[in-house]
Amino acid sequence: MVKDFEFFLKKGDVKSQSPDKNLTYSAFKDSLERIEFAKQLLHKAKPKYVLENAYEAMREAADSILYLRGFKSFSHEASIVYLTKEGFNEKDILEFDRFRRIRNSIKYYGKDCDLSDAEQAIKLADVIIAKVKGKIEFEV
Repeated sequence: MVKDFEFFLKKGDVKSQSPDKNLTYSAFKDSLERIEFAKQLLHKAKPKYVLENAYEAMREAADSILYLRGFKSFSHEASIVYLTKEGFNEKDILEFDRFRRIRNSIKYYGKDCDLSDAEQAIKLADVIIAKVKGKIEFEV
């Protein structure tokens, strides 16, 4: 991941807007519900469905910070990159982006994933969501 957040702003993939605490709360709540759903699917559904939901939980959590900071992202990659501005470590961000690419290959190219990727996506989602919660809980 080479691009920085300003690249996405200039390109128009992210728009400035008024900070929105209601949307922040709603998106974060959705992320919590979605990760629980992904955990319920584990060992009951195809791993790709688990991974897709764990990924979407992470993305919704990332978007919740953007809403709080006054942004609306139209790019999954931009939402991930923004986490660098919030002090998330590079390892987690690179792994998050790896799951973005896996999810894209599932959704748009008919690919699949294995159980270990689905399990790792859940573990990372737990980490990302917990860090986001720590960032937003005192501001919402």
